[in-house]
Formats: sequence, C-alpha cells, structure tokens
Amino acid sequence: MANLKAVTRKLQKAILSTGLVIKIGTSQFYSHEQERLITVTIISTPVFRPTKRGEWKDCDYEILRTASQYDVVMCLKEIWEAVRK
Repeated sequence: MANLKAVTRKLQKAILSTGLVIKIGTSQFYSHEQERLITVTIISTPVFRPTKRGEWKDCDYEILRTASQYDVVMCLKEIWEAVRK
C-alpha cells in the first residue's frame, strides 16, 4: 500500500502547478466511543467573497471534511483530472 500522505502532497503540488491553490489542514478530537484520537482532514481553497458590508474578503471554501485519507486522495485525484485538461 502506498503512503497516502506522500500521494496527497504530490497531488497537491501537481494541482498547484496549474494555478489552483488547494489547502490541506488537519484537526484532532477524542472519540469516547472508540476511545482514541480521530484525525480529520479538511480540503479547502481560498475564494474572494463580499462581506455583509459590501467589502471583499479572502475566505476558505471547504471542499471536503473527512477522517479517511483514502477519500482525501480520491478527491484530490478528481480535482487534478478536472484542472489538467
């Protein structure tokens, strides 16, 4: 089995080479049911949106939030296939 974090980094760099910025962040929480730490990965991209005051501001648009590294790789793969054409 391939190292999914390495594949994630390679896909992120490939997508960045096309000009699309993809941010990958992680956070952890403790699951009392499973009695362990769960790592959640968030894929987002910066967007320029208007605020309530009519000003424009950089915000992050969340694409995916998951605890599965496989889902992260598959999402990045789909993004790569869409932007490389």
